[in-house]
Amino acid sequence: MSVTRRALIGAAVAGAGTVGFARRSGFTPSNTGSAGADTLTFALWGTEAETASFRSLARTYERRNRGIRVQIKVEPYQQMYTNMDALLAGGRAPDLFRCDYANLGMYSASDQLLDLSPWFGETEREAFLPALWEAVCHEGRPYAVPHHTDTTAVLYRKDMFERAGITEVPARLEDAWTWDEFGEICARLSKKLDHVYPFTYGWQQAGAFRWLTWLWEAGGHLLNRDLSAPALESAAGLRAMRFTQDFFRQGWVPPNSSVKTASYPDSLFNAGTTAMAFAGDFLLPQIVAGGLDPALYGVTYQPRDRIAATDLGGNAVVATRTTENPELAADFLKFLVSEEIMRRYCEETVVLPTRPALLQSRLDYAERPDLMPVFADQATTLTPAMTGEVAVPYFGRINAALQDELEAAFVSGQSAEATLHKIAEATRAAIAAQ
Repeated sequence: MSVTRRALIGAAVAGAGTVGFARRSGFTPSNTGSAGADTLTFALWGTEAETASFRSLARTYERRNRGIRVQIKVEPYQQMYTNMDALLAGGRAPDLFRCDYANLGMYSASDQLLDLSPWFGETEREAFLPALWEAVCHEGRPYAVPHHTDTTAVLYRKDMFERAGITEVPARLEDAWTWDEFGEICARLSKKLDHVYPFTYGWQQAGAFRWLTWLWEAGGHLLNRDLSAPALESAAGLRAMRFTQDFFRQGWVPPNSSVKTASYPDSLFNAGTTAMAFAGDFLLPQIVAGGLDPALYGVTYQPRDRIAATDLGGNAVVATRTTENPELAADFLKFLVSEEIMRRYCEETVVLPTRPALLQSRLDYAERPDLMPVFADQATTLTPAMTGEVAVPYFGRINAALQDELEAAFVSGQSAEATLHKIAEATRAAIAAQ
């Protein structure tokens, strides 16, 4: 989901598929019938559109190269990392696998991944967004390629806004609602619309990390500057926690849309339960498939406080350290993130590129291309400092604490102070355990 995306869970189909590759210059095939010196194994999860795109790209690689095979295994997202950990521990890991940015640091810091420095020099690195390149590095070395990203923007129902007398929405990033203005919009929607909540937010389950957007917007940080200690217990942290608790206290969001529920933004928005949805661009195909009239909804930017911010979504692709084909694996990774191939993948799957040149160009997205420029603009608010806080090796444990404590704050009445303290303590323990 991103980083952890409900749309992938259940949409991905367990099973294995094999895609043949042809000979490429510089690689002499010795075994084209089964996994061997000329075969790459690639484990991934994905929606139907994503897996179809990966296979289509594989066919393109086949036409350009000769004698190489890639065996693609598609797994459900919720099983991916459990299976990968077992394979790595048993020395049976694939050559390549798909990895979200929040889990990447754990693998790169534990010497499980191939150091890509020999194949990605300064020229190649400069072709990517700095924040996304930072996300794939550990101690200055790249252990993955930033394959794509996605981010959150605010979908809104034009018909509901009209009924509430809201005639304008921000059309530029610099004009995004302030938190106070957003609160006024929500209050107006609550007053004018019956049986409709103002909005829903995409922090369900492992998406709890998306709460950090509010923290960053308030000027706060999860970690201190050198990432060695928690920095959450601050005035900015309190402001963000209290403001997001108000979503539930004020009745601005459905009570069944908290962190540990299964009511996701696309389904609530499609059902007409909410007037707005904080949704990732990757959810647009789901919303289109849900049958909502495209003329009924538009998109605007996330609210801002001291600064504008967004979440780190999307995925990287890695090569494992034990691959028998490091040069071939690196060549395939270069192919995946080349400008031509990245453009094609992003257009087919409705996600954002990690190359500034593509992010600033017009892509022919398969669904709602008219909405995607707002998502692209929103993505520019992500900074290397923000990605650095999510890409730490122990972030998985922090995210688990976010799930537990945000749920307690939103649903069970736990105070903002206690919530921040418990998350900070869990962060401190995660740092000590690394």
